[in-house]
Amino acid sequence: MKNLLLVDDDQQFAHFFASATKSMGMNCEVINESKSIMLFDLKPFEHIIIDLLMPEYDGLQILRFLKERDYQGHISFTSGQDISLLKSAQELCELHQLRFHSILKKPFSLDGLDELFSLEPFVENSDEEKTKEVINQVEFDNTELMFHLKIAIETSTLDVFFQPQIELNTNRVIGFEALARWELNGSFIPPTRFIAIAEKGGMISQLTAIIIDKSLQQFSTFVSSIKQSCLSINLSALELSQSDVPDLLKQKAAEYNIAPSRITIEITETVLLEKNTLSLEILTRLRLMDFKLSIDDFGTGYSSVNMLQNGPFTELKIDRAFISSMHHSIQTWVIVESIIEMATRLNLRIVAEGVEDNATIDSLIRMGCTIAQGYVFAKPMAKSELLTWLNDWHKIHNISLKNDKVSFLRGLFQ
Repeated sequence: MKNLLLVDDDQQFAHFFASATKSMGMNCEVINESKSIMLFDLKPFEHIIIDLLMPEYDGLQILRFLKERDYQGHISFTSGQDISLLKSAQELCELHQLRFHSILKKPFSLDGLDELFSLEPFVENSDEEKTKEVINQVEFDNTELMFHLKIAIETSTLDVFFQPQIELNTNRVIGFEALARWELNGSFIPPTRFIAIAEKGGMISQLTAIIIDKSLQQFSTFVSSIKQSCLSINLSALELSQSDVPDLLKQKAAEYNIAPSRITIEITETVLLEKNTLSLEILTRLRLMDFKLSIDDFGTGYSSVNMLQNGPFTELKIDRAFISSMHHSIQTWVIVESIIEMATRLNLRIVAEGVEDNATIDSLIRMGCTIAQGYVFAKPMAKSELLTWLNDWHKIHNISLKNDKVSFLRGLFQ
């Protein structure tokens, strides 16, 4: 039996909700005084439904509390407020890295309630979340992970996957994003988690060095076979405070005979909020060395315009949250269209992340977006998987490689 928790100060509505869910074979407990949630053991509840507008302790304060409690169940909102407010609450839920499920706007019918619990969670899955689906999950606490991560770094057993970037007008593969991967005892550990642990444990520099080395080493085996292809590598926030990062990248690029102009360093936009002299120096040095610079997750932070005006960037990556929802929201559509127009006028390369259907591809082309990546093209892959995918992709789209096929295959397995 599914256990639900409803937090709503409207006693009449709460009685209706509890009775209705009981008739559907679920158990629902009700909290009318919102602050009482602090006294509850939340582990038995698979789903918490929250009214946004409550006295004393509103729905957004409850979200912050659930984040602090590390609540792992699903969260839905119910309210008579404007849908734009509900959407804002959804975004806040996702920024807290909580598991948003649905919006149930009051008033609603029993059919609406039945639909709520028959739906799969409405979560914009990231590439790392989708990778989890095919790998057995085992729970580890942070202390365990820090111990095992130290060993993985010392033994260099972390891996790198590659997700292709496609030129929309030609279907050519023109780049790859290198993504750190770590599998522990058969369980996929999300990069957001182990990178945060590496930062907390003072291991981020060693981790970054391993990822840079493996990314460039593997890329070097097929860089000459795909005309004008580039590699994108993500840098952690803390790495922007390490003055030796440009020299490490330059050294590794030379070691693997890769021109710096074919390497793009991605910096998450939210990282750029804290401007400091050293960060700007590092970014500028990277550009002087001919590395490309990309603002990743563009639109999720508040430094966008300032960084475009003052930062030495060459690329802008539109965050997947905008791409995945632009067909469901006119506001999001206008934002994406405006970002693309602005980037085009600034002569920046534009990459759309999280593209998952052909309708989105068509819309992006009409808007003037040139490059995209996402599951509609390919998931992140180990180099061995990339071999098969690349051959199939070039056959389907009748695209010839720069070198002969034998050299291409040999290079991938070196």
